[in-house]
Amino acid sequence: MKFHRRFLHLTLVCAMCAVFAGCLFKPTTVATRSFVLIPMPAGETNAATGQVAVGVGVVKVPPYLLRSSIAYRKSANEISYLENSLWAEPLDKSIQRALGANLANLLPTDQIRLSAWQRTEVAVAVYVNVEQFDVDAQGRGTLIAWWRIVSPDGGRVLRSGQSRFARNSSSTATDPETWVATLNEMITEFSKALAPVIRECASGAGAPMPAQAH
Repeated sequence: MKFHRRFLHLTLVCAMCAVFAGCLFKPTTVATRSFVLIPMPAGETNAATGQVAVGVGVVKVPPYLLRSSIAYRKSANEISYLENSLWAEPLDKSIQRALGANLANLLPTDQIRLSAWQRTEVAVAVYVNVEQFDVDAQGRGTLIAWWRIVSPDGGRVLRSGQSRFARNSSSTATDPETWVATLNEMITEFSKALAPVIRECASGAGAPMPAQAH
């Protein structure tokens, strides 16, 4: 009888220890965060008037940016990812959407077509091929993009070039919210550089866009 009681007591103690150990050593989970690029504030519009219908084609990005995790550059030839910080939509779609919304504010116009349109629906079309779009471990953001502005049927290139933007983040720590804000600012600057060239191409005038902007 005494042995039976000791056995029950030992079993109870072991069970309590197991429960306590499970609570003590339970792995800590880090909440996943999801981000999107957003358009520039609506108040930052250009004073120009007139409705320019513009098509914004599918934005091409390098394969390293197609992962859902946010990429950052550890060195010139090494890319790492923030596994708990994700893009809420494919980054190429997010860039296209933000660029289209920014151009609608800057031109200004409510006639922005994304991805597909009839040749009679736009005055010009814009295509962007992103070469680099990331922030490094020191918080410095870089955007390098090739662009071309073409006739509505795509048969004639009106302007083309490469643009480069660099911006220092306000934080050098691994801060995805700050890094995404830096990326967003560079898309805004790119949009501001493209808008006057688009307007000039649509009007038949046109001065070349500077190859580099900072």
